[in-house]
Amino acid sequence: MQRLPMDAQLTPTRRALLLMLAAGVFVIGLWPTWYVRDAVLNAFGAPAYQGVWILIPHALLYSTLGGLAALALWLGLARAHWVSRPSFAFNGGVAAWGVLGGLVVIAITVVALYALGHGGAFHAPQVDPWLMAGNAFSNFFEELIFRGFLLTALAAALGFWPAAILSSIAFGAVHTQFPFEIQVLVGVAGLVWCLVAARASSLLAPYISHMTLDWLVDPFL
Repeated sequence: MQRLPMDAQLTPTRRALLLMLAAGVFVIGLWPTWYVRDAVLNAFGAPAYQGVWILIPHALLYSTLGGLAALALWLGLARAHWVSRPSFAFNGGVAAWGVLGGLVVIAITVVALYALGHGGAFHAPQVDPWLMAGNAFSNFFEELIFRGFLLTALAAALGFWPAAILSSIAFGAVHTQFPFEIQVLVGVAGLVWCLVAARASSLLAPYISHMTLDWLVDPFL
């Protein structure tokens, strides 16, 4: 990630506030996000998870509130010179790091699933365009939260490696739809993508990694 300007030395109080804000963004992903998601779905008669009702929750209900809060705080704190500014730069290097990060996580995922006895989860490819479109939204919001604001704020307060580890643990923890060992695997993916974000200095790199994983692996699981 980009380094802070030389004149932006954070006091202990500011570091503590960054930790509190990072925790607050994480909590938003639990509440009110879950409450809003369930309220909206129930208002529409709890529709089956298919077709447009895959896209709508991914685009508006799953990570949207946390992503918007993360972006607003990130921009405000960057303006105050507490953290580095968000970067959405795109070039060949960003694309290369993004694809590499996705392929590395795909390899880890395949090996881990077979090692954990979940090899039977793989099947013939079944492409769902609604899920592919939905992931394009929710993955971006997740990157804003975990490899974006959380990684940046925690790195400013604690240093890169503690930030990468903590944000990756948080990333795995919010995937409550999976058993614990798969949540650990999600956390490992998050750690790889933290490195991708740091190397590429652009949030688009881990986003490309995330999309590479989901678009290439989801049809087979």
